Parts: sequence; C-alpha cells; structure tokens
Amino acid sequence: MSTPGAPNADEQALWDRLWAAQQLPRGRAQIAAVETVVRDADAHGSPALRYAARIFVTSAYQQGGEPAKAFVPFAWCLAVHDHGEADPHWDSNLYWYFKFMVGSMTRFPEMPLERTHAVLDDMERRYRLAGYSMNPVHQYRATLARHVGDRETAAEQYRLWAASPRGEMSDCVGCEPTAKVRHLTAMGRYAEAVEVAEPVLGGEFTCVEQPQDILTSLLLPYVHIGRLDDAARAHRQAYRAIRHDRAQLREVASHVEFCALTGNHARGLDLVERHLPWLDDAPTPYAELEFAAVAALNLRLVAEAGHGDAPVRGTTVAALRDKLTGRALALVARFDTRNGTSAQGDRVRALLAAEPLVEHLPLSGSVAPAPVPVPVSTPELPATAAELAELAGREFLLGRPAEAIWAEFDALCPEPTGELLAKRLMAAADHDDPETAERDLGRAAEAAEEAGNAVLAESARGIRLLVLARAGDETAGSALEASASRLAELGDAEAHGFALLRLATAHFTREDLEATREVLDRAEGPVRASGSPALVALWLERRAVVLANQGDLPAAIDLAGESVAHYTEAGSPERAARVRLLGARFRHGTGDLEAAFAATTGIDAGTDLLVRAQASRFRGNLAGRLGRPEDAVTAFRSAVADLTAAVLPVDAAVVRVDLAMAYLDLGRPEEAAEAVEDAEPVLERAGAEHALAQGRFLLGRAYRELGRPEQAVTVFGTVAEYFTGAEDPAAAGEATETRADVLDELDRDAEAAAGYTQAAEYYQAAGLTTSELRTLRRAVLSWLWADNSGKALEALTAAETAAASDDPDLAWERALTSYDGARLLANLDRPEEAYPRASAASTELRAFGAELPALAADVLCGRLLRDLGKFAEAREILTTAAAGLPEDAERQRAEVEGLLAELAE
Repeated sequence: MSTPGAPNADEQALWDRLWAAQQLPRGRAQIAAVETVVRDADAHGSPALRYAARIFVTSAYQQGGEPAKAFVPFAWCLAVHDHGEADPHWDSNLYWYFKFMVGSMTRFPEMPLERTHAVLDDMERRYRLAGYSMNPVHQYRATLARHVGDRETAAEQYRLWAASPRGEMSDCVGCEPTAKVRHLTAMGRYAEAVEVAEPVLGGEFTCVEQPQDILTSLLLPYVHIGRLDDAARAHRQAYRAIRHDRAQLREVASHVEFCALTGNHARGLDLVERHLPWLDDAPTPYAELEFAAVAALNLRLVAEAGHGDAPVRGTTVAALRDKLTGRALALVARFDTRNGTSAQGDRVRALLAAEPLVEHLPLSGSVAPAPVPVPVSTPELPATAAELAELAGREFLLGRPAEAIWAEFDALCPEPTGELLAKRLMAAADHDDPETAERDLGRAAEAAEEAGNAVLAESARGIRLLVLARAGDETAGSALEASASRLAELGDAEAHGFALLRLATAHFTREDLEATREVLDRAEGPVRASGSPALVALWLERRAVVLANQGDLPAAIDLAGESVAHYTEAGSPERAARVRLLGARFRHGTGDLEAAFAATTGIDAGTDLLVRAQASRFRGNLAGRLGRPEDAVTAFRSAVADLTAAVLPVDAAVVRVDLAMAYLDLGRPEEAAEAVEDAEPVLERAGAEHALAQGRFLLGRAYRELGRPEQAVTVFGTVAEYFTGAEDPAAAGEATETRADVLDELDRDAEAAAGYTQAAEYYQAAGLTTSELRTLRRAVLSWLWADNSGKALEALTAAETAAASDDPDLAWERALTSYDGARLLANLDRPEEAYPRASAASTELRAFGAELPALAADVLCGRLLRDLGKFAEAREILTTAAAGLPEDAERQRAEVEGLLAELAE
C-alpha cells in the first residue's frame, strides 16, 4: 500500500505503524494499536495522516466489537470531507462506513430514531451524487423498517433492494445474501431464505465474516423447511468459526436459539455457560438483548426438563433464567420506547415462551446422543418395614440402588428399634467417614444384640472392623479373623462367608496377596454352602482379582466368566456387566486385544451408567489400537452419552478428547475439532490442565488438516508451554516439533528452524535420541531455506554429532542426516564435502530397502561428481539411476536427463 504524499522519516514511521495495525486480527489488540497511531498523529502527523488514522479506527471499532466508539471518528471524517480537506484516496471507505453507522444506530436504544432516518437520507443523497447504486440504501431502509415493526415498508424496501443492481457500495457476494436471508426469515419466508442463499454457499467468499454469517442465518430456515442435516452441519461449521470472537455475541445467540428450538437445550446450556461472561461486555445493547433472551429461553427449557436446581456459573438454572428474563425485558422496553412501537417487545416475549420446533435434532460430532433407555427393574414395595429392610438388603447385594426402598422404610417406620434399627444403621453407615461409620455400626451391633440376633450383631461388628482396617488400624485384621470364627460357630454359612470376604478385603488393602488368597480359599466351603448365587459370584470375582494381581491372567479370566454366570443367575445384570468388563481387562493384560475387544460386546445391560461408560471407553481404546477408528468413534460417543446422563461433565469432556483422536484417525478433522472445542471450557473450569493440553494438541492437528495453519501454530505453542511447565519434555518436544512442521509448511523457515532446534533440546532432556536427531536434521535445511548458512552449518554439526552413536535405532535418521548434510553442502558449493555424505546416504538408505530415497541420493552424487569434474563417474551413476527411476518420478527423471545432456556436451 502506498503512502499519500512524501512524508518525512518520523511521519513515515507513523504510516508504517498504521499499515502494520491494519494487518492485525480484528479485535482489541488492533483497536489499541490504531488508537495509539491516532493519538500520535494528532500530536505529530500531517492532516492526511490524521484523516487516514480515523478512517482506519472507525473500521477497527466497528469490526472489533466496539461500534459505539465508531460514531465520533466517522463524524470527524465526514466533517473534514465536507470542508474539502479530505484525501479523496479514502472516499470509498467513508461512503462504505455509512452502512456501518446506520446498522449500529438501530442497536443502541439511546440513539434517536429520527437521527437514524436522517443519516439514511444523507447516505442516499451522497450515494446519488457519487453515482452509486441504491441497492444498499434500500437494504438498510428495509432493515430499519423491520426493526420498528413496519412490515409493509420493510417488504416494499426489500422489493426495491432485490430489484436494484449491485454496485460498488453493495455488501460482498456473501454478506448481501446473508442480509436477505435474515429479512426473509423475519418475515416467515423460510423456503425463499434458503433459495436466496443456495447460489453462494458453494462459491468463494471474499470477507472474513463468511461463510459463518450466512450459515448462522440459515439455521432456523433449514429447520423450518425440514433440512435438519444441513442445519446441524451449519451449526457445527459456523459456531466453530465464531466461538472465540466476542464481537460475534449476537451470532452466538443465534446458535443458542437454534439449540433451544431443536431439543438440544443441554448443548445450549453449555453455550450459555461458556459465553455468559461476554454479556457484561456486549458490543451493543441489542446483542446483549439477543443473548439474554435466548439464554433465558434455553434455561427455561432446561428447568422444565427437571434441572432447575442444576448449578450454572455460581447460581442455579432457574435463578439464572429469572435474572436473564428480567434483563431481556428491561432492555427491550428501552428499544420499544425509542421506536414508539411494541415490535421488539412482542418478538422477545414470544421468544421467551417458544417451544422446540423439533423434539430432538441429533447434532452428531461430539454432541452426545441421547442415552439408550435401560429397562429398570423396580420391585413392588412390600407393606411392612421388616420386608422393606430385607428387600433393600437384597437389592444392595445385587448392585442396585436401595435409596427409594429405605425412603419408604423411613416413612413407614421413622423410629425403628431392635433388628430394624440395626439394619437401618448398617445401610446408612458412611464408609468414607470412618469416625461416624464406626459409631453407627457400633450402635447397630448393640441394637441387634439387644434384639437377640447374634448373627446380625457380629456382622455389624465385622463391618465396623473392616472400616477400621481400611483406615489403617493394624489390629483390625486379627479381630476380623476372630469375628469370622464366631460367625462360623453360630452356624450361619452366608454370614460366615461374608465375614471371610471381609477378612480377605482387609489383607488385600494391605497388599498381602498370599494372605488374601489363603482366606478366599478357606471361604469356598461356607460360600457355596450358603446357596446364594450373589455371594458365590462375589467370591469368584474377588478370587479373579487376586489371581490377576498375582499374574495368573488365564485363571482370572476363567473365574471372571464363572462370576458373570452366577451374577446373571442371581438376577444382577449390573454386577454381571461390571465383571464382564473386568474379564475384558484381564484379556487385554494377556496382550490378546481381539479377545478383549470381543469381550466388551454386550456390556450395555443394567442401570449403572458409569460401568457402561467405562466399558465403552475401554472398547474405544481397544478399537483405536486395533486400527478400527469407526468402532472407536461409536464407542467413545456412547461413553460421552452415558457420562453426560450420569451428570459427570468432566469425565465426559475427557472422553471427548479420546473421541477427537478417533475422528482424526478416521480422517474427520472437523468433528475432531468440535470434540475438543466442546471439551475445552469444561476442562478449563475443572482445572484439568493435562487433559486440556492433550486435547489442544489434537485440536492443533485438526486445524492443520482443516487448512487453518495459523490457528494450529498458536495452539501448538500453547500446548508446548504447558508441557514445558509440567516438566514433560517428551510431550513438549512433540508439540514444538509439530508446530515447527506447520511453520515449515507456511514457509516461515527461520521460525521453523528455531522450533526444530528447541524440540531437539526437549527430546534430549527426555532421552529420546532418535527424535532429537530427527529434529536437529530438520533444522539444517530450514536454516538453509531461511538464508542463514551459518546456523545451517551449526545445526549440521550438532546433527552429525548426535548421529555418531552406534545405536542401531538411529540408523534411519543417520542415513537421512547424511543426505540432508549433502544437500546443504551442495547448495553452499562445497561438493568435495557433500559427496562423501551423499554416497554414504545412498548406501545406508538402500540397506533399508528405501530404493526411491536411495536413487535421490544417487542423483545428488551424480550432480556432485559433475561439479568435481569427474564426468565419467557422474555419467555412470546417473545412467544407472535413470534406469531405476519409476515411471511416475517425472521430476527426478527430468533432472537426470538434464544432467546427462549437460555431460554429453
């Protein structure tokens, strides 16, 4: 860009700063940079510079999320222009900004409506005088009429807009159709809205707002005409593009509304929670109104689904709904007062009361599908307290929740005594709180003793001793042995069996596997004599765990299978599912991944969502290792669904990171990015920094594959910083190396070379010599391409020093180091040093069977022999290389033929 006039050095520096600020990404950093130029230009610059700086700052304010600040510099520029003192170089910018002003004025309720009409009239007058099309004038008259509820004028202005030819001041080929889609949507003409957009969706967009703006505007039209898959895709693509831009709060609101109206209010709640802090720094009052209203709508739907008490941003869903509803109504009242109509208020009140347009629109990607309903066996509750206590005990043993049964017991028998008091205290004991558990179980033993039930009393004492043993009481073990003996004397086989399991658990807690196994062996008699399939299943499960810990996995697998059979006989699919997963893990331990994968099939029964989620995640990890990314995606999505249903958002977010990896393996980077982006805010709030860094590494990979390298560079840098601070040099090296790879693809060679050098230092610290050599080698040519031969030679020395080891694992990288070193020295016209390296590379690469790379080294040898004046040798090696080149190696063949032709002369 040229600088008007011929400024002196000081002024030229200000112009340079202005051009540099213009190149910054939109937002606060750009605004701050241009504002400093405006201040310095007022103090030291020419009139031309002061004018240009205000032209730029007007645009920066408008597009950077602070449009209220744009009015003053625009008015200043307009006054200078009208006095004939403006540089005509900027006239088209000034006229273009009229659209900014009119659009913004409607969004500030303190801006008089008459003033907006006056600016529109002035815009029309100036456009006519300048010979511009009336196309944008009709566009903004339609927008203003629609805003105040004058539908008749809006329709007529839209007709004139559509009939007017596009001109120099018309919005771009993406933004003008976007505005038309918004108008037609507001008028309820959804099919026409989609029809207007279709021609431009597959084309090339010329501004940074697209295609996300037009896709956002199409969300509800797509839903209204039944194109639900298109709506879901538009949501995923557009939201990803705007989710970090605070200036796009109004567009984010459209995505929250879409979630609310498509049965995705759980997803909408996540968006509300993520973007709520933006509300207090909204770019305009209208954007604040839009977000507050749709957030209140979404929160209302969440509350109506039974989650009004769920926490959100330090309050509850219901309380936040009421707060945002009041905020939206107060804001819209200001707009209606300014407009003199109830149009905006009517619209917002209808929005707050809206119902979903479809029951549930699957959004795919990482958005959890609705969990498969699981049949829950709800026993008919008996009529007496004694029967309720017995039923609760059986349900607990089968791994099913007994809270509802005990609640009925409490209602029927609020002050139990004797055996009922003992059973109630035993059920209520909190084993995670040893002090209170010891007290309650002691009281239970006393109550059972007073009632004359010696078995129940001893069982309560035994449970109390196990709590103490787990808390570290070293005397509890011998006491548990004595307790088991007393129960054996009492002749109750089931109680005796349970007592021995308690003793085995105490030994296992102390990691005494031999003692644990000995006790479990002794327990077989009373356990089998009890006639309880559930107790037998539990005993078999414990034996399987001990054998697995002792390394006898085949025997552990057999016992786990027996345990599953007994749990199934006992009517406990929940416990059976848990042990099936245990058996699958044992098979994984044997290294038989196929058998482990097969063993996870069918672990979907029962009401325990957590076990089902654990099984799905394990299955997903196995599928990934077996090279079955589709199965991995299916499994991880199921795990996310169950963890979400179980209200475990952090666990669900961690699995979304696993899901992102599976999507990348499947070649679906867009959905991988979505998975991580959905997980990010949850992991950030939970302080799960390691999982967050792992996810962001995958996000960087996704961005790279999606053709968004600058974002990838930023993300990889953040990841490297985290792992550096976490003292994980291997992970820091991988992130730094991958960032350097992207910089290399961007031809930012000096930065790439520095990155490879830094990565090598990390790898050295981690003891990863192969990776260290690889990155040192990559730095060699990056420094060469950056025109820094000195750094390139330093890197070559470092690489060759690292390659000097006899470690066989370095052989491949050693060969490539020889080749890259030869290429460097050849480019520096040092053929006598390059040739031995190229010759060694040829030999070393061929030893690996890497024929094509070896032929490339041969061609380099031929070129170097030519440079050394050894023409006969050069001709011989090049002729041999030509014969070995494959048919599709056109570039290499052309090079060889050129060299041979040169030698023939």
